[in-house]
Amino acid sequence: MGELNGAPRQSALVLPGLPPGGRRGVLPVVGAALALVMLGSSGLRPAIASIPPSPLELQSELQPDPAAFAQAPASAPASPAPAAEADAQVHALVTRVDAAAAEVRSRGEAAFPEFRKRGGAWFQGEDYIVVLGSDGRSVVYPPDPRGEGLNYREFQDLSGKPFGRQILEVADSASGRGWVHYQWRRPNLNDRRPVWKATYVESVKAPSGRTYMVLSGLYEPPMAKAFVVDAVDSAALLLQEQGRQAFAALRDPSGPFFYQDTYIFVLARDGTLLLNPGFPALEGRNIVSWPDPAERANAAASLQKVLRDGSSWATYNWPRPGTTALLERKKTYLRKVVTPGGEVMVVGSGLYALP
Repeated sequence: MGELNGAPRQSALVLPGLPPGGRRGVLPVVGAALALVMLGSSGLRPAIASIPPSPLELQSELQPDPAAFAQAPASAPASPAPAAEADAQVHALVTRVDAAAAEVRSRGEAAFPEFRKRGGAWFQGEDYIVVLGSDGRSVVYPPDPRGEGLNYREFQDLSGKPFGRQILEVADSASGRGWVHYQWRRPNLNDRRPVWKATYVESVKAPSGRTYMVLSGLYEPPMAKAFVVDAVDSAALLLQEQGRQAFAALRDPSGPFFYQDTYIFVLARDGTLLLNPGFPALEGRNIVSWPDPAERANAAASLQKVLRDGSSWATYNWPRPGTTALLERKKTYLRKVVTPGGEVMVVGSGLYALP
């Protein structure tokens, strides 16, 4: 985060415990050492095979042949989009889901036929509304009506991520809404590529008294601040409820906190790194005790700011995981958390290349 106070500065830091080979043993440290704990890892991105064209086919392929994984590796994250463009796309999708949920809230099941009309207001190309019942079974699935009636609760992407269960968990959360990220395929029988999909879900009650989940998603979405805020807020709630017992869920590569180059990290109030799934060998190190005085000062200032204000953003330059040492701009959201036992922590996550 050195660029916050001027031009980025570079030094070298040996990361203990990392596997030999390549350049992963030594990485440049740029600005405040706080950036180090936010570095992701390409090893967290599972290999994935091509995605079936509909939930109907997925039902019979929940246990695919692992040998097929290497035949169609997951596509790389989408090219970075300017922050304003990414935020606009995300805002438009959320607005669309809110409007569809309002239709179900006011008209109930009578709204479903409108959602299914190809070329209609709710179904344009790969933009469509899906509706699930409270039991997880789909009642509206426009790309393939045969998929209606299938239970999303058991659905996984081909990396094993249980995204169906995660959708239900988001709908059942205190807010009743949020994001789920997973590997999927576009509704195009000629395009079998697995790509990232970000799905927004909202729970709603119809006049009939039935509860539904209304959702829609972005294929190959640009990374947006809303995704990071949602992940950090969800992790904060988990830590507030479970304390350190939540670490296992935050480490789980098939859990809801891993997507593209993003994951959750946790600091103690004194700057000690408690959790870093990307670089677990750094856990136990204190970010305000690095040798460089400027790095210590910047890390301490960032830590004090979030502890004082409750949340904050930090911007710095750092190489993207799994690529080269080329520095990229990275923005990270930090939030203060108090556990049931009274322990104060800082939870955070970041994203790359937002101008």
